[in-house]
Amino acid sequence: MQKSLTPRYLIIGIILAWAIYALQPTWEYENMSEEKKEELRTSGELEKTESRIIRQGLDLKGGMYIVLEADIPMLVSNLASIKDDRLENLINDAKDRSSGQNQDFFSVFEENVKTDGIKLSRYYHEYGASLEQIMTALNDEADDAINRVLEILQNRVDQFGVSEPTIQKQGNHRIVVELAGIQDSERARALLQSTALLEFYLVKNIAVTNEVITQLDNALKGDETLASTLKQDTKKTDESNKDDGSTTVSELFGDTETIVDESTEKENTVDDIFLEAPFSGLLSAIPGDMGIEEKNLYAFKKLLDREEVRSTLENANGQFLLSQQSEAVVTNAPEKYYRLYYLEKKPELTGGIVDEARADLGSLGGGSAGQPVVSLAMNSEGSRTWSRVTGANVGERIAIVLDQKVHMAPSIREKIPGGRTQIEGFADLNEAKDLAIILRAGALPAPVNIIEERIVGPSLGADSISQGTQAVLIGLASVLLFMLVYYKLAGTVADFALIWNILLVLAVLASLQATLTLPGIAGLILTVGMSIDANVIIFERIREELRKGKTPKAAIDSGYDRALTTIIDANVTTLIASLVLYQFGTGPIKGFATVLFWGILISMFTAVFITRTIFNAYVSNRTLTKLSI
Repeated sequence: MQKSLTPRYLIIGIILAWAIYALQPTWEYENMSEEKKEELRTSGELEKTESRIIRQGLDLKGGMYIVLEADIPMLVSNLASIKDDRLENLINDAKDRSSGQNQDFFSVFEENVKTDGIKLSRYYHEYGASLEQIMTALNDEADDAINRVLEILQNRVDQFGVSEPTIQKQGNHRIVVELAGIQDSERARALLQSTALLEFYLVKNIAVTNEVITQLDNALKGDETLASTLKQDTKKTDESNKDDGSTTVSELFGDTETIVDESTEKENTVDDIFLEAPFSGLLSAIPGDMGIEEKNLYAFKKLLDREEVRSTLENANGQFLLSQQSEAVVTNAPEKYYRLYYLEKKPELTGGIVDEARADLGSLGGGSAGQPVVSLAMNSEGSRTWSRVTGANVGERIAIVLDQKVHMAPSIREKIPGGRTQIEGFADLNEAKDLAIILRAGALPAPVNIIEERIVGPSLGADSISQGTQAVLIGLASVLLFMLVYYKLAGTVADFALIWNILLVLAVLASLQATLTLPGIAGLILTVGMSIDANVIIFERIREELRKGKTPKAAIDSGYDRALTTIIDANVTTLIASLVLYQFGTGPIKGFATVLFWGILISMFTAVFITRTIFNAYVSNRTLTKLSI
């Protein structure tokens, strides 16, 4: 018997080890001081820790809840190739009627068109000839517009620095945004409603870049406080610089002169580097560009905010921007770098000139045949400017910038007339498609209006956590006490399984990077009550078998066998209900459904597997005539 239980012991041990591993970051984070968090943030380790903890939702952490609605009537108006009062009156009437009667705008608009007898093909000839074709095309444009707005908002919120924001569609034309931990409502509103900006900047050449870096070093050097701060922020050593193969800025730009005075010793300490070259000391050479190591990003951004740096860049009419993502310079190397670009202060073009951005495979006969490319088409104004810019800067690089992040900086090969150009060099077609979406998202295709806004204070969230925790503990204690009194020794086994259940649910939430909300806590409380239900069914079946005169071992086996079908039937229906809630619910409902689903699923495992293992181990080496149940 003991040998047959060994696999069960192994399974339980592995699951317990995994649960402890999954919950350890959350435990450490919740008990971490603010000073420790700042230290980890400086070294870049805090983000890794936060990615493994149970996140708190808006209702627990506080923040902003905003519902945005896209102005679809304005979009329909903007899509018309010809505008007149007749069309505008139909659009405005449809807007008023649909909002007042809570109807779909396109249904009302189509009804108005039929009643008025207007020919839409005159205004939307590029979308088809018949009314049905045009209405279908306008609906598709509205859906595409919402998806583009979602992309824009995600980019902006990521830049805003919100941890785990929730941005999702609600219905056809609304977007729900939850910004946990944000209390600056004015800044958040400006962030969400302003138009995302796509810009094309010329990249300054090596000589100019080298000169401005030297100016920045001269403006900052000799500041012992700054050197000490940079040393603390970067945690760099000479050994790490040697190990990661990083190169000095002078090597990067091919400059034979050294930044540090020749009398300085060859083996400089970190203090010496940041005293003599505070700015360039943070830079590393990566293929084709200069870069900032991921762990030094925090220190670099703080350096850019200094008055001396801002003043120098203003006088030089330039700016430093980073790539959107970090990358490993050496395959499988742990170090990752952001590419750093020194750009002109003013853009040559903005995203308003892009009429079309399409991802495809390069055509045959070209240098990019069969390779993923993004084709751009510009309006007449953009075409003229693009032709002038590319003609005057052949051989130079031009950066494609969205929301102050450089997505790509290709070289200009030749003058490009006609407003059409092609971007290549993608790893796969999906990457090209992503950039095409970003380029199309250069400007909001339709205005968005805030129709609902709620601010949850952090104190309210703290109260919710306190009360929710108290409710869980009171509910847990009540159930544990009842099981002990009513089922005696068997109740102890059930109590152990219940604690296991809660532990595993929290471990699953941490592993899935799920967000715990107030309804999620309610789901956890409900799980406490429902998870004991399976044990009650099993124990009552065992009692029936004992009353029939069976031995404790036989009663346990029969009780579990008879109860299994009932347990599965009862819990599967709840699982299905939770899946439906998750599929069709939004926000808080999804939080409740997530906890309920995993709580019920795990309760079946603990009730059927863990408790039976305990009972089998208890009776395996004993000759029992009675069972405490």
